[in-house]
Amino acid sequence: MATIIKRFLPRSLFGRWLMLLVAPIVILQALLTYIFYERHWDIVTRRLTLGVAGEIAVLIDTRRENTDPTVLSALIERMQRSLEMHVTFQPGGKLPSDLPPPRRFSILDRMLIQALGERLNDPYMIDTQRSSHWVTIYAQLPDALMTVVVPESRVFSSSTYVFMIWMASASVLLLGIAVLFLRNQIKPIRRLAEAADAFGKGREITDFRPAGAEEIRAAARAFLAMRDRLRRHIRERTDMLAGVSHDLRTPLTRMKLQLSLMPAGTEIEELKSDISEMEKMVEAYLSFARGHSEQPAQPTDLGGLIAELAEDVRRRGRELKVELDEPITLPLRRLSFKRALSNLVENALRYGRNVRLTTARHGSRIEIRVEDDGPGVPEKERHKVFRPFYRLDQSRHGSGNVGLGLTIARDAVLAHGGEILLGQSEMGGLQVTIRLPV
Repeated sequence: MATIIKRFLPRSLFGRWLMLLVAPIVILQALLTYIFYERHWDIVTRRLTLGVAGEIAVLIDTRRENTDPTVLSALIERMQRSLEMHVTFQPGGKLPSDLPPPRRFSILDRMLIQALGERLNDPYMIDTQRSSHWVTIYAQLPDALMTVVVPESRVFSSSTYVFMIWMASASVLLLGIAVLFLRNQIKPIRRLAEAADAFGKGREITDFRPAGAEEIRAAARAFLAMRDRLRRHIRERTDMLAGVSHDLRTPLTRMKLQLSLMPAGTEIEELKSDISEMEKMVEAYLSFARGHSEQPAQPTDLGGLIAELAEDVRRRGRELKVELDEPITLPLRRLSFKRALSNLVENALRYGRNVRLTTARHGSRIEIRVEDDGPGVPEKERHKVFRPFYRLDQSRHGSGNVGLGLTIARDAVLAHGGEILLGQSEMGGLQVTIRLPV
């Protein structure tokens, strides 16, 4: 039952707050209309209809008991002047047969028929539909047809309509004020969510400041403090990594120079190979560090960036097949994202002969795929290859694979608010899929 109820509840905070305001107003108006106004309407209309029915009954009894036409005429004239009741007698007349039936849901028709039934002993009919301001009552007397025309205001009170209109207008006005107030309260929450989303996507937040209620301001201040701590932590880590990597270059260069002055031998060549491997690792460290120290994201033509990457591959004598779905412009940190794509393409070129790079738009996200026809990555190893320094073939030294390529690529993609996935390519090798928010 609770699941069914939740299915119909609004999902947004604005919708739920609005429902909390609207539901009591609607319920209150329904109860007031049914309990108070409906009862008030019934009582007032009944008293009015009983009064008119009683006056008609008095007139009929007076006509039966008094045969003097002068007295009856004076009474009819007085009733017309004082009670706004127009009375006529048609000798030998019969009740009309073309009158519309009483309205089923009309309080006036129901109360008038009930009051006439209590006061009159003669057959009667009513007509409340042919005129919007007058009510006609027909009474079948033994020798004549009595027709009574009275204003509708004498048998029906329209003040209830006025009360209901005032109540509905006041409710709509208060509801409009409440909606404006809710919008102003929800706006800081939405801006906080947008700022958190932009920060998660690696985009610069420039115009965000705490606003709204005190609780919302506290959450915004906590977010800004968290953002500053994360930036400081990343900056310190990057500076430390860059400093250590840079300082390692000096002893490595000195060792390389000393080895070049020593006589050639197997051990010397092995040491040179190890130093070369260490130099590549240091370069990978610096490349990783530079990815964090780059400028904020800027609108970038993804097609142009991929074209530059394909041209770099062509200069090295290889071919990168590119398939672009449509022109795409995204806020990117150009150098770090190009480095990520370059690492993925280099891995594909290292292990495969044919490499394909495709882009496609799927709703609110962009997909970039790098595929090759190489040996691929076993499914049980795919969650490990993003670890720093992890290599599928640990015995492959001097291959140029330090073990940071996929780590740098994943770090750059995550910094843009995206995700990177590994799968099986239709070409037979590895398929790397990058998903970025638009």
